[in-house]
Amino acid sequence: MNINGIRPEDMWEDDETYLWFARLYPVCSSQEEALDAAELIWRMANGEAAAEEVEEWRSIERMSLYSSFDAADIAASHRWEKELEDRILTRRFIWALEDGKYYQDALEIFGKRGITEDIFHILEKDAQEADFSLRIRLYYALSRYMKHTGAVFDSSQYDALESACFETIQEAIYNSAKKNLPDSSAYRIRKDRVDVALPVRVNWGGGWTDTPPHCNEKGGVVLNAAMKLRGICPVQITVKRLDDLHVEFESKDIGVYTKIENAADIQDCHNPYDSFALHKAALIACGIIPVQGEVSRQDILRRLGGGIYLSTQVYGVPKGSGLGTSSILSGACIKGLFEFLGLESSDDKIYEVVLGMEQIMSTGGGWQDQVGGLTDGIKFITTLPGIDQHLKVEKVTMPEAGKQELKERFALIYTGQRRLARNLLRDVVGGYIGSRPESLNALKEMKAVAVLMRFALEQGDIDEFARLLNRHWDLSCQLDSGTSNTCIDQILMVCEELIDGKFISGAGGGGFIQVILKKGVTKEQLHDHLRQVFQDSGVDVWDCELLL
Repeated sequence: MNINGIRPEDMWEDDETYLWFARLYPVCSSQEEALDAAELIWRMANGEAAAEEVEEWRSIERMSLYSSFDAADIAASHRWEKELEDRILTRRFIWALEDGKYYQDALEIFGKRGITEDIFHILEKDAQEADFSLRIRLYYALSRYMKHTGAVFDSSQYDALESACFETIQEAIYNSAKKNLPDSSAYRIRKDRVDVALPVRVNWGGGWTDTPPHCNEKGGVVLNAAMKLRGICPVQITVKRLDDLHVEFESKDIGVYTKIENAADIQDCHNPYDSFALHKAALIACGIIPVQGEVSRQDILRRLGGGIYLSTQVYGVPKGSGLGTSSILSGACIKGLFEFLGLESSDDKIYEVVLGMEQIMSTGGGWQDQVGGLTDGIKFITTLPGIDQHLKVEKVTMPEAGKQELKERFALIYTGQRRLARNLLRDVVGGYIGSRPESLNALKEMKAVAVLMRFALEQGDIDEFARLLNRHWDLSCQLDSGTSNTCIDQILMVCEELIDGKFISGAGGGGFIQVILKKGVTKEQLHDHLRQVFQDSGVDVWDCELLL
């Protein structure tokens, strides 16, 4: 045998001519160097190596397969093989998540041994280096595995990874909002007082598709309508100019008031238990107070021409109603502050700023509510995928006969219980992030149902609209079993003979139920029917008016 003119005595040990004993392999300090050396041997065997490469090969220490096998560190080899296996398994797991596989099915890749601490560290590092979509799915899958198995890694419980998942979403959206905040250097107070009153909204089609990260990855489609409750627009705010250079906040419906003396207190608007988080976020979203950095409250207010008093109230609407009051209140604040400062106040501009405000507060909710309350009528709202969400709002036009029929047949029933939504958002959004098949299918069909609802309303076909409302109800229950409960099921069972369509307001679990009455059935008949069963429990028909 001859490799590039190398003599056999340069290669063989103990005068043997077996390849097992050939001193072909240079002693290397790393696997990478060993791979390079193996490539050189292959090129030498094929006559492709340069003369200087061959001379260098001759000059260094080499071993045969025989001698290297005898000197092998079996423990180190085992560790390397285990690490290689772990990396292969984690890569297969990542590919499965990227392909949209349900996280529980993807976890089966690790077999009976599951996720070890070494695998956890590999995946945690991969998550930190991954893009937005993969990172949230890795964190979510790991958190679910830890929750279901009770596994603890580095003293971390499952909720730390779950929080990392949702904080990643909030951070991406918050950073997007922060860079779009307006410049307030030219702001001046133009009016001494502004009052704004907005309606609530009822959601009909596409709810949940407007919620991050679904809307950021797939875009959203929503159909909703504005509505007065008991003859008024119940979401109300007041902005006033103060002679003193300070900021006053008031929430009249819960009876709290505060005076703010420095800008840093306003910048601290992320506490969900702060009664004035919404007021603070409104000033930041409008650009009156910068989102961060040390600034003088007096300098800002002096330039504006006075202090600011901002009060809010939601009049006569039960907490947890499902009628979008929190986001509509945000919209009312922005609308009022824009008028207060004499700024452009087109609906599109207000939508954009309210989106930023919601993101600054890190509520994690969707964008449909503020549109539902800020703009009268029935709205068909869509967005394209992207971290920055730009709303396209189209008003739905109905024939007069269809409008009248919808008003007559639409009724609102209060369930008598507050919607408990503490974990609902994470449960539903988690189903999407984890690629739960039922969640993905429901969200996809919800978009289609919203489009069909719009068409039915434009045709004045209220019977078809009621049928689609029922289908959307089924999809909502498929998305999350907490959408309904025993109380809601009982109310609907009592009403069954009087209604053609049903749907819950908001996320479900309480608040208001919307129904489409059968032709010829009146709201008074529905009231009497409910009264016979539920008496003074609070379950009743509420006076409402769709603003069509």
